[in-house]
Amino acid sequence: MKQLVDGDRLWSSLMEMGQVGREGDGVNRLALNDANKQGRELFTGWLRDEGLEVRVDRIGNIFGVREGADQGEPPVVVGSHLDTVSEAGVFDGALGVLSGLEIVRLLNQEDVETRRGVAVAAFTNEEGARFQPDMMGSMVFTGQLDVETAWAASDDDGVTVKDELQRIGYLGKDEFNAGHYLELHVEQGPVLHSEGLEVGVVEGVQGMAWWDGEYKGEANHAGTTPLHLRRDALLAAADLCCRLREKAEELGHGSVVTMGRLHPKPDIRNVVPGGAFFTVDFRQYERALYEVGQKQVVKLIEETSERHGLERHLVQTVDAKPVRFDRGMVELVERKTKELGLSYKVMHSGAGHDAQFMSHVCPTAMIFVPSIGGRSHCPEERTLKADCVNGANVLLRCVLELSSGV
Repeated sequence: MKQLVDGDRLWSSLMEMGQVGREGDGVNRLALNDANKQGRELFTGWLRDEGLEVRVDRIGNIFGVREGADQGEPPVVVGSHLDTVSEAGVFDGALGVLSGLEIVRLLNQEDVETRRGVAVAAFTNEEGARFQPDMMGSMVFTGQLDVETAWAASDDDGVTVKDELQRIGYLGKDEFNAGHYLELHVEQGPVLHSEGLEVGVVEGVQGMAWWDGEYKGEANHAGTTPLHLRRDALLAAADLCCRLREKAEELGHGSVVTMGRLHPKPDIRNVVPGGAFFTVDFRQYERALYEVGQKQVVKLIEETSERHGLERHLVQTVDAKPVRFDRGMVELVERKTKELGLSYKVMHSGAGHDAQFMSHVCPTAMIFVPSIGGRSHCPEERTLKADCVNGANVLLRCVLELSSGV
């Protein structure tokens, strides 16, 4: 068979999916919203058009299965996610899912029988923008998160994951096993684009820890309360934000920390904020530094509340340890990239991905392609068609070797 995907067909699928949930310049397919349902329906329709068996598990993960000659062997799985943040680009997640679909289309078009089955996966709530934790679908699939706990997670309006799965018709009960897992993704960072490289051979994913926190002080009149008598929760949160940045710089070695959400209460211009809800996101690739960093973040949150004379409430919502992918799988990706004559570098991922958790249950690897200017999680996210096709071709060759030894 020819060992190149149909680039025009892949691009057409990406552009069509990119119109689902379109709001202005961006895309909104937040996990389990109406647009996410529409994207799921489009995807499962494409799977059925190719004669695949569609399975949906209890957390709403979708698997399209093309059987192999040896049905006793679990399939080679290619996947990613279709949910997005609220103002997203076209490529994040969808490239990995639709490249898997394109590989199946090519296998069918060329009438290729593989020894092992090939499956295409779309995992639920990878982004974590609406429900926490992120990568929920792959966490449940791999046993890292209990499904009942995942079902009970709620959004800012109190709507639960289980309620939404039922509403959109994706509260499934099917079972599925993976033999190998491969994920193609846009880098979401500037490294490949800035260095003029075509492919990233991903050797692992850095650890990610999330916390939800709240400082509680005393709301009071902004004009009549002297500075030295205030218990200003927002001031403390702002102080914490600056100190977290200093802590990340002190830890070094690529450590990053972000306060992504900050909500003062009561959020009135002439009232000293008596409360402040905030989130903290800490990431680090080296395991020892990741563990040290988590402890120091918690200590800093506690010390800041005490310095400002505030009560605090803190819950850790994510603790995704750093991951090193299977060496043989990483070498497979590197070898296939070389065969295609593509420029590349071996690198780790700064963003979390479903592959991070799939690595707990089967040999796993990832492939990156450049993000122009490193932009992602925004409408300006762009990846060249040629780069998408390059990544899909590396993916195809990996799948062929794993499923048939070709």
